[in-house]
This record gives sequence, C-alpha cells and structure tokens, in this order.
Amino acid sequence: MKKFATCVMIFAGSDSEMISKLAKSIAHFFVVQNITEESKEVIYAYGMELLISDVLNTIIVLLIALFSHTLPAVVVFIAVFMGLRQFVGGFHANSHLSCMFTLVMVMMVFSYGICNVSGHITPIFSISFIMIALPIILCIAPVPHPNKPMSEEKSVKLRKRSCILAVTLSVVTIALLVFQYQKLSLYVSSGMLLSAIMALLGHFLNRGDNSKR
Repeated sequence: MKKFATCVMIFAGSDSEMISKLAKSIAHFFVVQNITEESKEVIYAYGMELLISDVLNTIIVLLIALFSHTLPAVVVFIAVFMGLRQFVGGFHANSHLSCMFTLVMVMMVFSYGICNVSGHITPIFSISFIMIALPIILCIAPVPHPNKPMSEEKSVKLRKRSCILAVTLSVVTIALLVFQYQKLSLYVSSGMLLSAIMALLGHFLNRGDNSKR
C-alpha cells in the first residue's frame, strides 16, 4: 500500500509543464497535417492540455480505486462529487501539478480512510457529513471561478439546481440509511462533503483574490 502511494505521488508530482508541452506538440502536429488552421493552434493546445489533464486524473483515480479494492465506492463518490460540482462550483487548483496532488490526497483519504469506517459508526459519519455539507451548499452556492465571471441569470439558475440536488442527495442518504445501505450512504454523503469543502475553499480564496484587485 505504501509503495503504491509513493508511486502515485511521484506520478502526480511530474512537472506539469510536460502536459503543456505535449499539448502544444499535438496542436502543432494538427496544424502541420492541415487538420486545423494555424490561427487555431493556441485554442487546440489549450483544449488538448485540459483533455490530457483529465485523462491523467482519471488514471490516478482508477489506479487508487483498483489497488485499494474500492472501485464501486469510488464510482459513487466521484459521481456525486462531480454531479454537485458542476452546479456548486468551488476551488480550482492553479496548476495541473497541484490539481493532481489534491486529487491523490482526496482519493487516499477516501479509499483508505472513509471506506474502512466501521459499520456501526457509519450512520454517524453519514449524518454528520450531510449536516455539514447541506448548509454550506445552501448558503454559498454557486461559487464561480474568479477568471470566469457569472451572469446574474446563470447564478440564479445554478443556485436553484445546486440546492435541489443537495437536498435530494441528503434525502437519498437518509433513505439509504433507513433501508440499511449504510456504506452506500457514506459514499454519497462523502461526495457531498467534498463538494461543500471545495465550495467553501473557493468562496474564501476567491474573495481574497478579489480584495487584492
């Protein structure tokens, strides 16, 4: 387990400039092969950079899930988190390196920590997680990216969807506990908690950035 964690950290700690260079090389190849216009090379490079980063992040998640034998749990956890995040928003890492590092830390805590919580205290964790996550999401969602201003109309729409989804997931968590699907309720509530934490981080960090301007 320790060897695997070390390998993942080394992989995640690779220079993020390599991703940028690879993306630019691919975009330039497209231009040389007349697949796209030279004027769009920068756009393609940016798109490829995001794609490569997403692929690497997915590989990291799958590797940790497979080595920790928690693939079903990870699928539920990530699905809930990503489902909420697209409406709630929140913290975004400043580089691919920090993004991968954060992802590794989160996945290690979930796969080797949360997934091993004893059955008799699982309901306590599940209820605690939604009691923390739900108020945060209801109070501050959505949290926009500082580099992507959000219109009032879009903000209202995302807030409505965030609240509906958060309340729905909270009800689902409680229902799962009632029907004795305790572990599943823990995975759902963990995804909610992570989304709330990222939103809270984004809320305060973005506010700090804005105050400096």
